[in-house]
Amino acid sequence: MISYSHQYLDIRAVCEHNELDVGEVMQHLCDSDLSFGSNYDTLISQHHLQSIIDEGFDNVQLDFGGYDDTVVISLGS
Repeated sequence: MISYSHQYLDIRAVCEHNELDVGEVMQHLCDSDLSFGSNYDTLISQHHLQSIIDEGFDNVQLDFGGYDDTVVISLGS
């Protein structure tokens, strides 16, 4: 059996920190090629989230509060 763990940030916290509307961000996530359906423990990389934000918003560079790029983003609650 393989076990793993990830340090993560909640998508709502990332949106709040970056002064983005979580509903609007979630809509862009749903409209992207990312498929998470009703899977509430979906994790994505900071890079993948930034690429989705780049497609949906003008000139938004996400700030992840000083966390390095090994910290992933949880789309669940």
